[in-house]
Amino acid sequence: MKPYRIYPEVGKTKLTDQFWVQYLDQVRATMLPYSLEQFEKTGYFKNFESLAKKDGAKHIGPPFSDGLVLETLRGACDLLAIQADPELEAQVDALFTLILSAADEDGFLCTQTQQDYPHKRWGHNDGDIVVQHDLYDHGCLVEAAISHYKATGKTFVLKAAVKAANLIVNTIGPAPKLNIVPGHSLPEEAFVKLYRLFRDDPKLEGFAVENGVNKEAYLDMAEFWYDARGNHEGRFMCKILSDSYNQDHLPFADQREAMGHSVCAMLCYLGAAAVAREKGREDYLPALKALWDNVVYKKLHITGGIGARHDIEGFDVNYNLPNKAYLETCAAIGLAFWNTEMNLIEPDARYFDTFERSLYNNVLSAVGEDFTHFFYQNPLESDGTLRRWAWHGCPCCPPMLFKLYSALHSFIYAYDKEEKELFVNLWLDSGLETKGFKVAQKDGTLVLDSKGKPMSLWLRVPEYVESFTLTRGGKPVDYQMIRGYAVVKDVFSEDEALAFGGTWKLQRVFANPKVEEDLGKVAFTWGPYVLCAEGIDNGGETEFVIGKDPELWEENGLIHGKRANGGEFTLHPYYSWCNRGEGETDARMAVWFTQENMLSKEKLAEIIGDGLYAAYPLENV
Repeated sequence: MKPYRIYPEVGKTKLTDQFWVQYLDQVRATMLPYSLEQFEKTGYFKNFESLAKKDGAKHIGPPFSDGLVLETLRGACDLLAIQADPELEAQVDALFTLILSAADEDGFLCTQTQQDYPHKRWGHNDGDIVVQHDLYDHGCLVEAAISHYKATGKTFVLKAAVKAANLIVNTIGPAPKLNIVPGHSLPEEAFVKLYRLFRDDPKLEGFAVENGVNKEAYLDMAEFWYDARGNHEGRFMCKILSDSYNQDHLPFADQREAMGHSVCAMLCYLGAAAVAREKGREDYLPALKALWDNVVYKKLHITGGIGARHDIEGFDVNYNLPNKAYLETCAAIGLAFWNTEMNLIEPDARYFDTFERSLYNNVLSAVGEDFTHFFYQNPLESDGTLRRWAWHGCPCCPPMLFKLYSALHSFIYAYDKEEKELFVNLWLDSGLETKGFKVAQKDGTLVLDSKGKPMSLWLRVPEYVESFTLTRGGKPVDYQMIRGYAVVKDVFSEDEALAFGGTWKLQRVFANPKVEEDLGKVAFTWGPYVLCAEGIDNGGETEFVIGKDPELWEENGLIHGKRANGGEFTLHPYYSWCNRGEGETDARMAVWFTQENMLSKEKLAEIIGDGLYAAYPLENV
């Protein structure tokens, strides 16, 4: 796990990619104010007001309503770090002031527990650690406070978060403290981030002393939450769900199969990767790698969606990947975040291949073109009845979307603390300058100024890029392929641009024959995008048979091809479905299609091996 690698702080990388700049402008200008307005309308803010007034009102909304508001504010603060906005900053500060007014004297802040059952803090005293979300809400407070401090330099939210975190550290842990783990993961990574904040920011040294902060205690707390899993002594368990639902069935180091609620699982694994890096827990690595392999090679839909089961919003048995699966937006976002942390442990292009698979398909599909309608679930097949909602009784998707989109630019580059290695993870027009180097991407060129010292440049070659090329001054550059990265060691000058690229071929994709739902079927991808058929383009029909040679062609941004019966079909990127037409017929959608003269199960098994999907250029099949 050495050398220690990091991503730039939010706001340090300047994103200039045309698609994402325009998209994020809409996230800031439309989606954020709309979401805050909906939280106001649904009464989430009234919970804080009622506690401040001590009016005895009952809680409004789900038990995790506080966390959803705080996650949204975290995203808003990260947007402020990218671009100053005095009006938004004032609004954020006012909301934080309201929220903090509801805290108990000792720092506890979880409005449902405070309002409805204050004697059951942390799910103790015959409470329920999964339903109550006490630790989850406090983890969201910590994350929001860190982002607020980094964006504004103000410490009033951080002071409240530290008070709450210290309460947790003094209450929960090894005996004689309470043996409690999060019912919904998130606080694990939040506490690692709090540790990192005080470790890395010298300006907070006095603040830490003033508030009695022991930064190592936060890291120890996160570590306890992993080692204590599976040990239920003295713990009030969930009365309606199994202990695997929140990954509490085994100590983390012993876990090997992804189980339970898929969002909980992703945030659990994300935090575990962070603890492993900071604590040097080598014994976590076999679990992390086995869990990643299990998710990506046995439980991942082609769109980057996870969590097939509707009843628990979670994982099913290996290879059970129905096309009407649940595939919650938040789960795909959690998967994306987990891959970013895994890539810091060991740079491997597969992590960002998976990141992009989720981002450009399952995640992007979750938001309508108006930025005010959302998908909770993202199936690969629809009869036309599924529609994005204007708001939801469990509006967890917009907050998670804010968190990912506001941090997206931070994952383009990574580097070691000595700034001798630079990792280019995403091919997005952007720029970054540190004390040790300056880098910029634009239109397939990369300019790196290593400021006179040797550096190793690691340029990821995405899984969908063929015939990769890397040149300088028109001449090929020598590089070594290491785990999917083209690695060049040199003293780089800003006067010498590197040109990189390759081809995005239209691919026909097969699933492992163990995925019974997709036997005899194919899907299509174009670069990072999975393609789908919608009723509006196909005469209301999406259950057609593809010809063995579909003779595909592109026209006006759509892909057209031949059916087995000689008719035509039309495909477009999955993420943009359900934005056109009216009625159920127009909104029918499918990703997998029956193909005439399909390869046998034995041939498919030979092609795919231990993988889950295999993509081949059309002319090769």
